[in-house]
Amino acid sequence: MEGRLKKVRIKLIMIGICLIFLGVYSLIKEKKDQTKNTSQEAFNQYVTTFFRESASENEITKHYLLENSEKYGVKQSQDLYPVMNEKNILNEKIRISRELEKLKKIKQKELTKKQQNTYMILLDYLKRQKNLSMYPYYERILGKTSGQQVQILLTLSEYRLKNEKDIKSYFRLLQGLDGYFNSLIQYSKEQVKRNLFISDQSLRGVLQQIQSVIKRNKNNILVATFNLRMAEIKGINASQKKKYCRKNKKLVRTKVIPAYEKLYSHLQALKGNGQNKNGLYYYKNGKEYYKALVAQKTGSDKTVEEMIEISDQSIEKCLRKLIKLQKKYPNIINRYRKSKKNIKIVQNSQKVLNKLRQKMVKYYPKAPKVSCKIKYVHKTMEEYTSPAFYMVPAIDSYKENVIYVNQAQTAELYPTLAHEGYPGHLYQNVYYAAKGEDPIRYILDYPGYSEGYAAYVEGFSYSMMNDAKGYGDIYQQMNMEMYEYNLALCSRVDFGVHYEGWKKKDVRAYLRSFGMEKSQADELFQMIIENPANYLSYYIGYQEFCELLKDYKNKAGKQYNLKAYHTEILDAGPCSFDILRKRIESNL
Repeated sequence: MEGRLKKVRIKLIMIGICLIFLGVYSLIKEKKDQTKNTSQEAFNQYVTTFFRESASENEITKHYLLENSEKYGVKQSQDLYPVMNEKNILNEKIRISRELEKLKKIKQKELTKKQQNTYMILLDYLKRQKNLSMYPYYERILGKTSGQQVQILLTLSEYRLKNEKDIKSYFRLLQGLDGYFNSLIQYSKEQVKRNLFISDQSLRGVLQQIQSVIKRNKNNILVATFNLRMAEIKGINASQKKKYCRKNKKLVRTKVIPAYEKLYSHLQALKGNGQNKNGLYYYKNGKEYYKALVAQKTGSDKTVEEMIEISDQSIEKCLRKLIKLQKKYPNIINRYRKSKKNIKIVQNSQKVLNKLRQKMVKYYPKAPKVSCKIKYVHKTMEEYTSPAFYMVPAIDSYKENVIYVNQAQTAELYPTLAHEGYPGHLYQNVYYAAKGEDPIRYILDYPGYSEGYAAYVEGFSYSMMNDAKGYGDIYQQMNMEMYEYNLALCSRVDFGVHYEGWKKKDVRAYLRSFGMEKSQADELFQMIIENPANYLSYYIGYQEFCELLKDYKNKAGKQYNLKAYHTEILDAGPCSFDILRKRIESNL
């Protein structure tokens, strides 16, 4: 009996211990869940604050990012334009470091899967920005085609006008343009002090562009585009519209043109201060800055040396294929070049865009129905803008889209609209916008992802041209090889100029071996001087997507499906290629 009692007692004690353990376990689990919830709430709060602060930095940013900023809790900005004073520029590194500290305090493992993904991308983005911030005043803010003095005209000419509030905001921007240009002047003077100012040749192009704006006092892009936008606004009577048009014309004459005249005068006074007429290689710490710039522009973790090797191999591969085609089809290169010269923009751009949208269905996931206006670059800006560009719509108004085509510089609509429209930038943006991700994801800029994707689909679009007039299978192959070849060649020159110290004579000699004339070499050299690493966003991004596709094919095996691959890369949204690769691998 004593033994049985002992056994019963032990059982009871064990049950008691189990109950105590379960109680403790549930308390620990509850505490862990609470900690997890606290981390998740903290992260949500952090990204919300980050987004609101970023969106309200200035009126231009807020207006283009959101149509209904109040719904996102974004307050009215005190600044009209980006603030480029010395304090802000020199404190950028400190500001980003603080953001990184705040982010790292949040335990990533306690976040939801979706939050962890955003966390990784934001962390990566901030690290790349921090590396760039180590080199204040190295950024090229002036340029004949890419400078801020050009971009602001395009930005203002496409400023959304839907009501009188928008119109008044736009007028404030015109009135405040002088203040923005003052910051460009101060930035340039600081560059002079640091021996980082642009060369006289680059400056001549900038002054030429500014002079073209000043001369066109009446036939001005801001007058023409404002009148067109006013005609489309509903809810304002004709008499009031005429008053607004007159006021706009007056502000252009009394505020905008004088602001450009002042900018011209101050920049002209800086002639002779640009000591370096070559690449970033010749600036103090120029190579280090270039490496940070390349990492930010491409979103790739490859070294510059690895990228150089890729471009060299790509050039060689494309040439081998082109030579093989020429051997099989004599005179094909000459006929191909002749056909390119004879191409004119005669197609209806909207029909071409619709055709591309129909043909892509087989290879890409379904996208939301949206509208798209195709506009043509104003005559006064044709010399100073890209062959085409897509205007990214507001996050909460992604169904209204605009593509600009520069008739003076665009020969072929099909690949151009594939890049800018379907299945390129327009499709890529509206597809992701429709997913309704965290707003912060839409402000993290990854040029390698966006431009690399558009370059990838432009190259792919040639394979869909089998019924396009004047193109056979051979021309399709020629197009694809020539497209990659040109991107690789331009990128190789970029590396040479900014990382290896090539001068103009070196670029001429290098390109001469590929049959390019001196004038062509000089033009490319100047473009690369004014906009470092620009080609790399396209080319390295393109190569990364092709590499990802190859890896995806190998790992997916019999389950491989091109549409599934495109769905993977589009669902991921803008990010670095390392993060994208890990995401794809985890989903296979």
